[in-house]
Amino acid sequence: MRLFRSVSHLALLVFATALGLAACPGAQVKTSAPSGDVDVVLRRIDIVKAGFDAMELKIIVAVENGTDSDVDISAEANIALVGEASTTNDGDEPADAEEGDDSGEGSNSLDDDDDDGDDDGAAASGLDGKRYAGTGGGSAPPNAISELPIFVTLPLPKDQATLEEVLSWNKGRIHIAGKVKAGMTERTIGGEREVALPKLPKMQLKAAQVAKMDGGTAGEAFITLLLENLNPFEVVVDSVTWRILIADKELKTKDDGGTSLPPSSVEEYNVSVNLNESAFPKDELKKLLNQPTISYRVDTAYDVDGMKKSDIFSGEMKFPR
Repeated sequence: MRLFRSVSHLALLVFATALGLAACPGAQVKTSAPSGDVDVVLRRIDIVKAGFDAMELKIIVAVENGTDSDVDISAEANIALVGEASTTNDGDEPADAEEGDDSGEGSNSLDDDDDDGDDDGAAASGLDGKRYAGTGGGSAPPNAISELPIFVTLPLPKDQATLEEVLSWNKGRIHIAGKVKAGMTERTIGGEREVALPKLPKMQLKAAQVAKMDGGTAGEAFITLLLENLNPFEVVVDSVTWRILIADKELKTKDDGGTSLPPSSVEEYNVSVNLNESAFPKDELKKLLNQPTISYRVDTAYDVDGMKKSDIFSGEMKFPR
C-alpha cells in the first residue's frame, strides 16, 4: 500500500511555485535533489474526529525516498496532551525535539520552518502526562516525498474540572515521540504540535425588543436566544433553561428537556413575555409603559455531559417611537 500522498520533486516544485507557498508552514514540503537515502520528518497533527471524551488524531510524517525503489515504511508514535498552546506565537509551530544521536537519526532536514518553541503555554493543573500510542505503515515510492499517517486516539481528562479547563483553551500542545522504520533504516521523530480542541456550546443573546399593544395599555417583550455548536461534530445538550426578568420582576422561566445540535449549527429560541395587568399592578404597568426604556435580564444555563454553563444577559429595551 502506497503512503497517503506522494508527489514527484518536479511536480511538487511546480505546484509550490504556483501557490507561492501560501499554505500553512506545517504542511509545506521542501524539495531537494534525490539523495540515494531516505529521510523522515515530523510534520503536523490532523483531527480525524473528536468528542468531549476523546479525539482521534492523525500524525503526519513526511518521508523523502531518494532511492530508485519503493521502500517499505512502518512507524509507531506516542503522544501526550501537555498544556495550552501559547497565544503569542503568531500561529507558528513549536520546535521539534530531536531524539536521534550523532549519526543523524532523527533528522529534520526537510523541515526548518519551526520557531524556537520557547513561549509555550501553561499546562492544566490536572493533566497527568499519560501517553497514548498508535502505528502506521505503507510504501514510499522512489524519488518522491510522501506523507505517512500514524493514527492515535487521545482520551481527554476524565476529571470534570480539568476537562472544563482544557476545553476552554483555543488549542492544546501535543508532545510526540516515535520511530519510523524505512527499509533497514530506523529514524526517531519527536516534538510538539498544536491542535484545536472541542468547544462547549455557546449561548448568545440575539435580540431583546419591546412594543406597546392594545392601544398602549399593554406591552410585549421579545427575546431571541442562540445556542451555537462550534464543533464539526454533533453535541447533545442535556438541558437548557432560562429565566427572564422585566423591570426586575421574574415573568417567564423555561426548563427544556435538552436538544441535539448538529455539527457547526445554531439553535434559535424565540420567547415572548406579556406586559399586562397579570404581570404588573395597574398603576405600575401604566408607569412602565410610559417610560422610554424597560430593563431586562435573562439568566441562561445548559448542561453537557455534567458540565454546567451559565450566562447572564441584561440591558435596556427601547419602545419604538
